Amino acid sequence: FERKSQPSSDILSTKPTELSPFETALFLSGTDGFLIFDKESLQIEDYNRSLDDIFELDKTVDLRGIYISQFMMRYLAPDSANLELLMNHIPDNWAGEANFLTSSKRRFESSVKSMPFQKDQREHLLLSIRNVTEITRAKEELDIYKEKMEKAAKAKARFLSSMSHELRTPLNGIIGTSNLMLTEKNLPENIKTHINILRYSSEHMLGIINDILDFSKIDAGKLELKMKSFNLKATLDKLTNSFLNEYKSKSIELVFYADPNLEKLKVLTDEVKLTQVVANLLSNALKFTISGKVVLNVKVNNVTEKNTTLFFEVEDTGIGIAKEKHEEIFNDFVQVNDDDLRRFDGTGLGLTISEKLVKIFGGELKVESELGKGSRFYFTLTLDLAPLLQQPKEKIIAPGQVADIRGVRVLIVEDNEINAGILRSFLLKWQTVIKEARHGVQALELLKYHKFDLILMDLEMPEMDGYTTLKKVRETDSVIPIIAFTAALLENMDSLVTESGFNDYVLKPFRPAELKKKIEYYAPHRKIEYA
Repeated sequence: FERKSQPSSDILSTKPTELSPFETALFLSGTDGFLIFDKESLQIEDYNRSLDDIFELDKTVDLRGIYISQFMMRYLAPDSANLELLMNHIPDNWAGEANFLTSSKRRFESSVKSMPFQKDQREHLLLSIRNVTEITRAKEELDIYKEKMEKAAKAKARFLSSMSHELRTPLNGIIGTSNLMLTEKNLPENIKTHINILRYSSEHMLGIINDILDFSKIDAGKLELKMKSFNLKATLDKLTNSFLNEYKSKSIELVFYADPNLEKLKVLTDEVKLTQVVANLLSNALKFTISGKVVLNVKVNNVTEKNTTLFFEVEDTGIGIAKEKHEEIFNDFVQVNDDDLRRFDGTGLGLTISEKLVKIFGGELKVESELGKGSRFYFTLTLDLAPLLQQPKEKIIAPGQVADIRGVRVLIVEDNEINAGILRSFLLKWQTVIKEARHGVQALELLKYHKFDLILMDLEMPEMDGYTTLKKVRETDSVIPIIAFTAALLENMDSLVTESGFNDYVLKPFRPAELKKKIEYYAPHRKIEYA
């Protein structure tokens, strides 16, 4: 096409009379390519300089006066989207995609829009063409990157789950054997000391594994609060009591100051995660306190019909934290005292996890501390109050009374001989009646010929895994309690287990008292026949 010699003022004279000076300026200076053609004659009447640039037009080329179909034949890519529409009839107020070729045959992707208007009492159409090649390419690269990240996240989750299972399984053997040995009578004190060191070291390693898994879930944004109604005072009493032996062994006093109003409050929140925050702070305080005491203080700041605002504080007389490190201590894998890592062991994740969990609860974990003068960690949370509904009565065991599960018929489905052996030893000590299967197929055979009050079943087994076995069992028996006995600590463990049909789960390494309590809860009626 030859560009006709025409003064620049004539270009403006061809603009639609309805356009204001401002709109005319936009037409001329816009980054999108604009092209105007008569809807009756289909001849191009005007276009802006950006169209020149987008299509790399030679300055001698003039598009005015040619038909819009000629323009499309010359510049529209043969495999373009909406090819037929753009070649034959462009509708009013249309928007779509198209692929064009520049004068130098460079391909680009575009977003095309049409807008009708009147000029000199004739219908016209303004066509805008925007080069979106870079945007599309960036989007494709972003999608590819997102897909890679999702695959990496899934691979990471699978790896952590697998490593959790592989590490927790031998730890179950070590901790379980230690607990069994400690139940033996007349053990020499030096042997008890060695066994306790073995158990403590194993539980410490288990704590590190749990920290890494928790951090991974929080970092991936996949940790959700599981709401449960409970009495906060009772929960904190249990927590502080669980720390007493550790504190006593270091001659550190543990004090719990509870607001008198806390006793009658029943909150609705995630009991496990809230307890984890306080436990991390108490554990951290004990680690860095050489002498003196640690104080847990919980105050009720406000109570309404729907919620309560609580203040939590853990204060110690420990080594303290230098002021310049106050900002660093909540960072990943940072120790409070980096100068002496051998003296104060740990992953450096405890405070990080606590700080992130408090944020999920809607609060902010803060610190006040001076080197050599102890530390004070505190936060404020507003928690919903539990609705005043009739709660199911729990089985009450009188103080000093031990849960009686004698005579309960238990089927153990576990492929690992060490884990099965430890479980067997405890169940025999508790005088239960047991039978064992190494995988689901054997379990189904035993269920054909024997009656059981409860099944303890591993999830990952050869021949037939726990999930498949569960489905098979439920086809004929929807009543028998089945407890998952697993070392795999998954993100959505609670929902995964219950949705699969299990009644509950016990994590390896298991706490004997917890396992015994769950057996009694799910199989309370079976008792041994006395002569």
